[in-house]
Amino acid sequence: MHKYREKISRIMDELLMFQFNAGATDIRINLNKMDDGILVHFESDVKDNAQESVDLLERCLKGGRNEAMEEYFWELAGGDEGSDSAELQLIGHMIDDAYVKLDGNHLQITVFKKYQ
Repeated sequence: MHKYREKISRIMDELLMFQFNAGATDIRINLNKMDDGILVHFESDVKDNAQESVDLLERCLKGGRNEAMEEYFWELAGGDEGSDSAELQLIGHMIDDAYVKLDGNHLQITVFKKYQ
């Protein structure tokens, strides 16, 4: 379970870094422990020209879980150098479901990861 919590923390870290890079302000995070996994929800206000970055995020997170890639990512995970598309794609392979919505400057990101 310790490794699972570390993975959730890494996912949250990458998504938080994405929001910082998108010029986010007033970032709110809600973590919900459910019966079958953990649901993490972010809400923030981002800069006006974030649509392209948000579209990339959505494509990366909707890649579908791949346990082999998850383990590979976990072994290679090192210091945080900012979110790029490769890191976001690997996060997409670590989660079971994702929801991304940009309404004006208001960004919502929700990810779900089942317990192992």
